[in-house]
Amino acid sequence: MFTAVLLFHARTAFSQKKNQLEGVWKIVEVTLPGALRDLSSSMKDTTIGNPQPGLLIFTKGYYSVNVLRGTQPRSAVEAAKDPNNLTDAEKLARFDEWQPLVANSGTYETKGSTIVRHPVVAKSVEVMNARDPLTQEFKIEGNSTLFLNPTPEHAKTEPRIKLIRVE
Repeated sequence: MFTAVLLFHARTAFSQKKNQLEGVWKIVEVTLPGALRDLSSSMKDTTIGNPQPGLLIFTKGYYSVNVLRGTQPRSAVEAAKDPNNLTDAEKLARFDEWQPLVANSGTYETKGSTIVRHPVVAKSVEVMNARDPLTQEFKIEGNSTLFLNPTPEHAKTEPRIKLIRVE
C-alpha cells in the first residue's frame, strides 16, 4: 500500500513538471491580418479554415516546424530532362514548388505566455542566421488546442494560428 501511494505521488510530481506545450500539433486554422494582405488599406482579417498541412513539434527544449502556406495544394513539377543542368524554366518551376514551404528546427524556451524559438537549421538562410529569435504569444485550451499569436509589434504583419494536439 505504501509503495502504491509513493508511486502515485511520484507520478503526480512528474506530470506537473511536464511542459504543456510538448507534443505534436497540427495547424487547423490560420487568420491573416488585413494589413498582411494589402498594406495600403485596412482590409478585414481573412480566416482560412482548411489550411494546407502544417505540423509543429515541441519536445524537451527543441522544436520543429514544417508548414505549407497558402490555400491550394502544391503541384509536382515535371522531372528534369538533365537533373545536373536545369534550364531556367525548370529552376523557376522548382522555386514555385518549394516557395510555400516553411521549415525550421532548433531550440525553444517559454517566458510566461511567450515562446522564444532559436532556429538552428532552416529552409531560409535568413531565418537560420537571424540575430533575433522568433517569438510568438501562445495559449493552450484544454490541453488539446494551441493558439499561436504574433507579439504585439508584429500583429499587423503575422498570422494567428490555431492548432490541435495530435500526439
